[in-house]
Amino acid sequence: MVTWRCLSAEEAQPNWDKWLSGFDDYHVKQTWAWGAWKKNSWEVIPTALLNGETPMAMALGLLRKAPVGAATVLWINGGPVFRKDRPIEQDFASLSKYLEGLKSHLATYSRPVLRLNLAGSMDLEAQLVLRQRGFVRPLLPLDTGLTYVVELNRSLDELMAGLERNWRNQLRRAEAAVPEITFGSDSSLWQRYLPLHNELVERKGLRAQSLSLADLERMSKELGGQIEFMVVKAQGKDGCGGALWTFKEKAYFALSAANAWGLERNLPNFMYWRAITRLKDAGFKEFDLTGIDPLRNWGVFNFKRGLQARAVEQLGEWEWSPSPWTRRAFNLGLWLKQGSLA
Repeated sequence: MVTWRCLSAEEAQPNWDKWLSGFDDYHVKQTWAWGAWKKNSWEVIPTALLNGETPMAMALGLLRKAPVGAATVLWINGGPVFRKDRPIEQDFASLSKYLEGLKSHLATYSRPVLRLNLAGSMDLEAQLVLRQRGFVRPLLPLDTGLTYVVELNRSLDELMAGLERNWRNQLRRAEAAVPEITFGSDSSLWQRYLPLHNELVERKGLRAQSLSLADLERMSKELGGQIEFMVVKAQGKDGCGGALWTFKEKAYFALSAANAWGLERNLPNFMYWRAITRLKDAGFKEFDLTGIDPLRNWGVFNFKRGLQARAVEQLGEWEWSPSPWTRRAFNLGLWLKQGSLA
């Protein structure tokens, strides 16, 4: 019997990541550890369409009430997941029935707004299912839904040969500075990465994205083995750093920052290349560079483009609310928060 369910933590936790890994479009932001990281500021809502005990579609949602009762927001980042090794018609039927149950559940809340960000590749049939269920593109999207994915099943020689020539030359210049990279999850790396990150967000006017040492500590504690930090130094000085998320066979660039000194010496090229080699050696199959925006952040887009990775358009963001006024109020609140659902 197929049923839509909102699961308790006790029911969901033992099986959640195992269920998730059975879907082709799984994403690290749908893991149980991700929910544990977010639970300080959100209520974590695990939901699934089940055929007996087998999930047909599922999502880990984050629920929160907006200030002054403007809306009750359910944010599903990286989901729902619905693609499996089965006839494709069953994928779309499962997505449709899952969305029907999700809307019915959320409608019990006051002034509900549902925001999805599906990580799977763009698909016309999936878009039709979303539209048939009343979903529309958001008034204020949080990202472009575009990314680059490095295929790690290719040899290092193939990956090196595929680099854009200028990017490869910058990598060689970085290597001439004899940089050192340290990977790990201990607090010394958080402390080294933090000033790089906050200097970057200050320089770009993105204060909503600033972090504290407590933020990095909580992230590392809750994500555990699913996150690894890295910092690059040359001539005794830190120049760039970042973090990687991993789950099953996929890896994602979580954080990345460089100071002016590191940029002058092309240290980010060295960091990205070493991240690729490390992930490939560890057996990961693909490496998502986590978003590009050719219009609002051309520099980062152009840098990532130099890796000549596979360009992907994701199904991306969709929104539903029974009230157009609630939806508008929610998007206005997002704009006032500089487009952040942190």
